[in-house]
Amino acid sequence: MSRKERLAKLAGGVSVDAAARAYSRRARGAKLEGEEHAKADELDATIEAMFLMAAVDGAVAGDEVAQLASTMQAMLDTKDKLGPMDVDATLVDLSRRLERDGWTVRLDDVASRLPSEEARSYAFRLAAAVAFVDDHVAHAEAAAIDALAAALQLSPDVSQQILNEVRDTLFG
Repeated sequence: MSRKERLAKLAGGVSVDAAARAYSRRARGAKLEGEEHAKADELDATIEAMFLMAAVDGAVAGDEVAQLASTMQAMLDTKDKLGPMDVDATLVDLSRRLERDGWTVRLDDVASRLPSEEARSYAFRLAAAVAFVDDHVAHAEAAAIDALAAALQLSPDVSQQILNEVRDTLFG
């Protein structure tokens, strides 16, 4: 199984069809309300968690961008075939948020938009995959993983289990 297929497997672990449709509608300018708005926010927070992991060292490397793009597209690849995501526009938006608010504020905002344990675990899983993209987790990334787990209220045992599953899926 290729790395891209493994990433798709990680991204497909939770049903995100409704969230992907809502996220795509919002990206095309639709006004969302209620549950649809909440689902789009959850998916946006998950994508931002991945971005924050990639940006923790001050720059988003090419392999991290490729991983983000692959995972984001896998999440949006629903039965409705919404079409490719504008990764460049998404990265510009996320970069502006990060520059404006700083890493810790953005992390807290991400956590606030992931209300369920399932959503928090899913976001953590995909963000961890970004940290593992180059087969090496740098010190800043390890600290960011710990900070993300704490912000998402994941116990050390749960976060370690998820990290092990991600590692095994990507490299096993």
